[in-house]
Formats: sequence, C-alpha cells, structure tokens
Amino acid sequence: FVVLIVILLLVYNCSDQFIAVRAKISSKSRKKAAKIAQESATARKRWKLAKELVLRHEVEMYESSDAPEELATSSDGILHADKGNGKRSKSRRKLNVRTERFRRAYSQIDKERALQLDKDKLTLSGIVSRAAENRPQRPMLEVAFKGLTLSIGKKKLLQCVTGKLSPGRITAIMGPSGAGKTTFLNAVLGKTSGYKKDGLVLVNGKSGSMQSYKKIIGFVPQDDIVHGNLTVEENLWFSGCCRLSKSMSKADKVLILERVIGSLGLQEIRNSLVGTVEKRGISGGQRKRVNVGIEMVMEPSLLILDEPTTGLDSASSQQLLRALRHEASQGVNVCAVIHQPSYTLFNMFDDFVLLARGGLIAYHGPISEVENYFSGLGIKVPDRENPPDYYIDILEGIAKTKMRGHATPKHLPLLWILHNGYEVPEDMQKDLEEINMMHELYTVGSITRELSSVEQTKSKDSVHQNVSQRNDLLNRKTPGVLAQYRYYLGRVAKQRLREATQQAVDYLILCIAGICIGTITKVNDDTLGAASYGYTIIAVSLLCQLAALRSFSPERLQYWRERESGMSSVAYFLARDTIDHFNTVVKPIVFLSTFYFFNNPRSTLRDNYLVLLALVYCVTGIGYTLAIWFELGLAQLCSALLPVVLVLVGTDPKFPQFIKQFCYPKWTLEAFIVAGAKNYSGVWLITRCGALLKGGYDINYFALCIAIMMLNGVLFRFVALLSLLKLR
Repeated sequence: FVVLIVILLLVYNCSDQFIAVRAKISSKSRKKAAKIAQESATARKRWKLAKELVLRHEVEMYESSDAPEELATSSDGILHADKGNGKRSKSRRKLNVRTERFRRAYSQIDKERALQLDKDKLTLSGIVSRAAENRPQRPMLEVAFKGLTLSIGKKKLLQCVTGKLSPGRITAIMGPSGAGKTTFLNAVLGKTSGYKKDGLVLVNGKSGSMQSYKKIIGFVPQDDIVHGNLTVEENLWFSGCCRLSKSMSKADKVLILERVIGSLGLQEIRNSLVGTVEKRGISGGQRKRVNVGIEMVMEPSLLILDEPTTGLDSASSQQLLRALRHEASQGVNVCAVIHQPSYTLFNMFDDFVLLARGGLIAYHGPISEVENYFSGLGIKVPDRENPPDYYIDILEGIAKTKMRGHATPKHLPLLWILHNGYEVPEDMQKDLEEINMMHELYTVGSITRELSSVEQTKSKDSVHQNVSQRNDLLNRKTPGVLAQYRYYLGRVAKQRLREATQQAVDYLILCIAGICIGTITKVNDDTLGAASYGYTIIAVSLLCQLAALRSFSPERLQYWRERESGMSSVAYFLARDTIDHFNTVVKPIVFLSTFYFFNNPRSTLRDNYLVLLALVYCVTGIGYTLAIWFELGLAQLCSALLPVVLVLVGTDPKFPQFIKQFCYPKWTLEAFIVAGAKNYSGVWLITRCGALLKGGYDINYFALCIAIMMLNGVLFRFVALLSLLKLR
C-alpha cells in the first residue's frame, strides 16, 4: 500500500513535468536543426552570389582598378562557404535521429521558399519546366454534378445544381441563410443518406461513391472540433500519423507537419495546449487554424471547409487563404463556404458559387467574370460596395436594383439556367413565361474561364493523365488497426497524465467511501457481513461508472470526426480501454486501504481484491455502454440509479431467481460472502452453514462468481464497441 501511494504521488506531481521535459528535448532538437538549416541556406546564398560574381563579371573585375579586392572578397566567400560545408558535414554526423529529421524538414522548406521567390523571375518556359520538375504528388479529384437535386419529403434543399469543382482551384460558396450551402457540401462529400437524390455526381468523370475516396478527402467542420487537452503539435501530428500513407517515412511526416505549422503561422503556439471551456488555452482564431491544419496535414486531394474564416481577423484570414492557395498549387481541389469576405479575400479565390434560396445556383464560374455577368443583367455594383455582399443583398431583396427586361432578382437562378442552356425544371416554367421575351438574350452561351479553349483542353488532358497515372494513390493505404492502436495509446496516455487531478479526486473519494462504509457497517457473523458488502457494491459501482463516462462522453464530437475521416474505431476503443485498466487495477487497492482497516472483515485481502477487481472491470464496461448510448447528463443519471436498483433486485429474495442471474450485484455479493465464509472454523461452522443456506450461496462458487463478473465486463465492452461502430 505504501509503495502504491508513493507511485501515485509521483504520477500526480510529476506527470506535467515528464511531458514538459519531453517537449523541451524536442524543442531543443528543433531549434538546433533550424539553426543548421539556416546556416546551410545562408551558405548557399553566399556561394550563389560569389559564383555569379565570378561568372558574370569576370572581365569587369580584372579590368577594374579594385578588381583584385572584389575577386579576393568573392574568393573568401567561396572558401568560407566551402569551409562551412565541411564543418556542417562534420556536425551532421553528431546529430541524433530527431534533430536530423527536423534538419531535413527545415532544409526542404527553405528550398521551397527559395523556389517560390524565384518564380517571379522565371520566363514562361522556365515556369513550365519548373512545373514539370515539381509535379503534384497527390491524386487529382474533379467533382462534377449534373442536375443534382436533394429533397426531404416535398421540400427541395438543392435544385438542378450543375457544375464542377476543379483540382488546383479554390472555390468560394456563398449565399443567404437557408440557401443550402451545408447541403451542397454534404452532396459533394457524398453524405446523402436520408435524402431523396436525383441527378449525378461524377468523380473524375466516373460515377461512384464519394465514401470510397474518404481517405484522401479532408473536411473542416464549422465548429472547432479539436482535442483541448493536447498541444497544437500533438493534434496535428496524430492526424498525420493515422491518415497519411503507412509507407511514408517518419522524416516525410515531420516535413509535412512543419510545412503546415509554418503555412498556418502556428510556430509560436505549437507546444501550447489548445484548451477547453473550463481551461483556457490558445485564442479562438488560433484554434480555428488548428482545426484547418488537422485536415491539411493528411495531404488531401479534395479539401472541403465550412466557414474557415469565421472568427478570424483580416490578417489571419489572408494567411489562411495563402495556405489554401499553396494547397491548390499542389493540385488540391479546395472548396469553402465563406461569409462576408473582404474584397481582398474574395479575390484570392478562383471560382465563385452563389446559391439562392431553395438550393438554386445564381452563378457558378470564375471570380474574374462575375461582375461582367451581373453587369450584363443590369446589376452593377455601386462604388465602395463589396460585390459578393451586394449580390446576396439583391437575392434577399435588401438592395433594390432595376434589371434588364422584365427580370427580377427572383429570376436570377432561372437566368443562369438559360445562360448555360440547361434544362429548365417544371416548377420554373411559369417564371420562364414571364421573361420569355428575354430568352434569346440569356442563352448566348456559357461563361468561359480566362483560359482559352486550347488551354482548357490541355488542363483536362493533364487531369485525366494524372488520374490514370496515379490511380493507385486513390486507394491510399493508411496504417492498420494495430498501428493506429499504438498512436491512440500514446495520445490517451498523455491525456490521462494531464488529467492527474481528476484521477486524484477519484482516489480520494474512494478512500473516503471506504472509511465511511467501514466505520458505519461492521461485520455481522449472522449475515456474514452482507450489509457492509451491499453498501460497498453500490459505492464502488457508482464511483467507477461515473469515472468511466469520461472515457467517451467528452470526446464524442472528436470521435465522430475521426471516424468519418476513416480512422479505426476499434483502435480508438481498445486504446481507451487499455489505459483504463490502470484504474481497474489500482482502484480496488485504494478502496481496500481504508475499508479493510476500519471494517476488519474475516475474508483475506487477496480475496477482497479479486472481487473488487472483477466488480470494477464489470461496471467500467457498463459505464462505457451508457456513455456511448446517452448524452452525458442522462448517462450520469443512469450511472447513479442503476447500481442501487440492481443491488435491490439482486439481493431481494422476493424476485425470481432467473432475474437475479442477470444482475452483477448478486454474483458480487455472493463472492464477498463466500470469501468471508471460507475463513470460519470451529463452532462458527454451524453459523456459516446456516447463513449460506439461508442466502442460497454455495461455498464452492467463488471462482464462478469472479468469472461471471469478468464475463459481464467483456460482454458490456463488446456491446459498447458495436454501439460505437453503429450509433451516430
């Protein structure tokens, strides 16, 4: 017992320090690697400058009066760079594995930045050759929809949506509230269960389920669903480890992580806890960027974002859009729902989808052509007005304008259909008659992109060529269940160490419960201590079930997000259950440390520990099931009432025996009584036999009772796992 107390005190007092020491070691390695990478970049620049001086100005340097000095300076630079390279090669041999990974990552990032800066200086042929050398390594996903209609009952949420989302471009989706923006995202993601669906959704020109591509699709929800008791880096690293290809090396994963952290501007807070409602962490804008980074770090081919700039200031929004533009330059298909963007932010997008009420498209095309299109309809944006906000005000009737002909703002979706030559739905035929005289005006042809038709053809060919060449990448093989179980195990262990205060409170309450029950209820030889054991079952069941709820209830939203992205639910469940085995082993000792001293039962400490171990294992499984079935408040109520009800049913002689067989308190109480009865001797054997006979207990059933309770724990865990897989 003393050893256990010492261990628990060490864990309670040193858990944060242990994690902090690991973070400091990692930070030290990262800073050392960044310094080496910076020195390498500086040496490369110096070498390049010296080489240019020698090659371009060789004649001038010899002819100039101070040419020897310049030549000597450049020679010194070359020699200095050469010496620096020698020193670095020697120092790199001394680097540990972690530092070497960071060094490679920072060196590669510096090279990418240098290439990005050089792009402005390249000619057209240079850009083409550079693009050919650095082709995107991700599979391209082009999502096209033709006549897509989603409805629930008689209500249509989307109507006749036709268009496509192209790889390498960023699409902004805007519209008034109730226009179907979220429904549109669900349609793109293939989440159409429960809807009546008409029309086609094509992926790379082929009809198929979007769910088969979920491992290369990233979805950023509107709410910031992240783990508050993990740091920024831990959130991103876990997502990358579980969702990137299992064949990818750890060094490449570190490179991706550092690239995302740098592009989102999270360097300063990478080791800060994200925080929860109860415990303050990073700011709301930083939390939003972490929410986006969780999807960016898995290198998606299709990235869907639901209001990513909500809550961000202008500078943070532009930084986020620049990161998304970098993703698009790698061939990623980016689509985002945006509310009230600034004019600068709006022009950072490539395409624009404007939805009207009823799920109808009022415009779907390039940003550069949107003002020309609406100007042709007689809608001109006033000075100092933001175009997207003005168009939404027109759709809502807030802003008044006079359109050409007999058209009104409610006809904008119909005019778009006519403009592109799409089939007019039956319920819009009446509106068509109202503007029939303008029919020829609005069927001139569809809006073209800024690219020429030849360039469009080349772009399509490149997409199909990329798809055909990298079709194997569409089936990304992520880590299996065992590998993800290892990642989950490390994450849950960190979370439990950071929750040491809650664990200490649980142990303290168990100690107090043991003192109270042991003091109030003494062992009665006539009943073999049935009363004290009954209270013990209620107290331990109640406290352990309530503690087990914390394993799943607080992280329900996080789990749903991870499950939708293709992570293993089995690995998630097994990891949390494995870590909870520590409490299963320790809590009986904590309770008995006080109860056994104050109650002094006849049964041995070993037998009591075995019974409580089986009891805690059983009720923990019940707690898992309640946490998954119900919301937290209802689960807590059930956890409080269930032990009391089952103890009354399991110990009341009036209830039929076959009902008692399904109550774990019946087997727990029998195990306690049998464990005590085995230690009676002499004249007390008569009392023991009478008490056992009266209660219907068998002295040889101790092992059977333990086995049944353990079996109940396994059964409830199995039910909880099935519920976790099936329930939403």
